[in-house]
Amino acid sequence: MSKSFQTSKVFALLILIFAVSDQIAAQDSESIYRIPAGTRIRLRMEGDIGSKFSSVNDTFLTRVAVPVTVRGVTVLPIGTLVEGRVVGVEAAALGSRNGKIDVRMETLKLADDISRSIDGVLVKPFKAKRNSRLLPVIGGSIIGAAVGFAVGSAPGAAIGAGIGSGIGAGASYSRRGSDIVLKEDDVFEIVLKRDVVLPVTDY
Repeated sequence: MSKSFQTSKVFALLILIFAVSDQIAAQDSESIYRIPAGTRIRLRMEGDIGSKFSSVNDTFLTRVAVPVTVRGVTVLPIGTLVEGRVVGVEAAALGSRNGKIDVRMETLKLADDISRSIDGVLVKPFKAKRNSRLLPVIGGSIIGAAVGFAVGSAPGAAIGAGIGSGIGAGASYSRRGSDIVLKEDDVFEIVLKRDVVLPVTDY
């Protein structure tokens, strides 16, 4: 057997190995046991968290609210537990500054003894309801103008309006903002930042 023939056989074998490896990798990437990065998951709160009473590193539980499917197969049914952690929190403050809270979903609980680490972040940040700063200012201006007219002069009305506006603005900035509260059964959406490989089961 010539040396060139042996070299050709080795080369052909290597090509075959690479081809099989690529095929296996392709099948694995399309497997129903792999939830790809970029998948969005809607979650329902199991308890309460909030910017006023929660702390960084507090953990909480949610459940899958809408089934997650891969290639037409449901891999995460409704009710699947997902554990999250508070990674940032700031209570509401004076000056109408609203509270803030940020979370990261970290553990997928598939059974009592089976779990998977995940990296899920919010699709949209939680937002507090807005407090209007404009209404106290307008209300102060109207009251001030009314006092000025009662005194009996247009300049007095203008001065009164200005004073009332200042009082209204002061009242607005002395007001505390709104805190964010997520209550039981509230629903929010996350997106996976990396693939999640599920245990092989009979779906």
